[in-house]
Amino acid sequence: MSGSRIFAIAVRILRQFRHDPRSVGLILVVPVVVMALVGYLVGDSGKEPLPVSFVNRDAGPAGVPSFGEALGAALREQPGIALQIERGAAAAEQGVRDGETSGAIVVPEGTTAQIAAGEPAEIAVIVGGIQPGLDDRVIGPVLLSLQQLASGAVGDALSVPQIHVERVPLQGGTDLATLDYFAPPLVVVFGFLFTFMLTSVSFLRERSSGTLERLMASPASRLDLLLGYLLGFIGFAMIQALVVLGYATIVLGVVIAGPPWLVLLTLAILVIGVVNLGIALSFYARNELQVVQFIPLIFVPQIFLGGMFWPVQTLWPPLRYLSQVFPVTHAVEALREVMIGGSGFAAVAGRLAALMAFAVAMLGLGMLALRKQRA
Repeated sequence: MSGSRIFAIAVRILRQFRHDPRSVGLILVVPVVVMALVGYLVGDSGKEPLPVSFVNRDAGPAGVPSFGEALGAALREQPGIALQIERGAAAAEQGVRDGETSGAIVVPEGTTAQIAAGEPAEIAVIVGGIQPGLDDRVIGPVLLSLQQLASGAVGDALSVPQIHVERVPLQGGTDLATLDYFAPPLVVVFGFLFTFMLTSVSFLRERSSGTLERLMASPASRLDLLLGYLLGFIGFAMIQALVVLGYATIVLGVVIAGPPWLVLLTLAILVIGVVNLGIALSFYARNELQVVQFIPLIFVPQIFLGGMFWPVQTLWPPLRYLSQVFPVTHAVEALREVMIGGSGFAAVAGRLAALMAFAVAMLGLGMLALRKQRA
């Protein structure tokens, strides 16, 4: 063993990185960006308050504040929600359906009288039902407000331990398992990641082996080449997506409440876009290591901002707008609507259109990269 030879090899590796700015950026810049996103998403500061409707149908004795009024005052002090007063439960429910609010809190008539008589009472919290993370951010402040009212942290202490908070989901039901809620984002994650790696590495080998150059010398146009590669790669990519989806439904017992063909259509459009993305980015890589370096740059921001684990509605507005550019955001929401909510084509048509726009844009990027390659 020679220390000088070991040192010389280490110096050579460092010099290689010095002449590879992409690797240096991956080492220095990407971790900072990722940790900044994690700190923002996991931390409590900077979150956008969720719009939540409040319907108080409760009325106390004359001249005495009702329990509904006390609960409304406590909810206004919660930093995670922005309370909006509604007159009727139907209008509040429609606001949740339309996406104008993240939930609706309904205090029924006679709640104050029930509490005064020592009888159990119930408060309804209407939520979307397909995003447990978003639903919890609506129900959590209600539970916290009830605790504060019982302890006297807000106003006079009230006897509220018999109040039950009923979660009323508009979609999905109440008997779904945790895996049912997380299956749509996981299917999208694995489908995106595996398809991108398969396409980019395989197409890079086509370039390095000289096959692409020989095809470019043929009468085939750039569009012919890209569409031909697209049809070739999409078969394997769809098989991967089907394996993931099939294992989730058959082996793990994940529920698909909507049409299965709509789930497959969503995955197919996503796969088309990711295949085009892999082909386009492979033109900017000289070896397989550089292809792997694209993964944290392309994939990690979509995991954090695409609504997989943190609701998009709670993001800082610029990040929320940025998330709408990511195909993962639209694919996750579409699969949630279909697999959990049982929605049909009309409910996810906008999401599918966004995925198609992404696929077309990536096809154009691939043609541009191929044109530079040919030049």
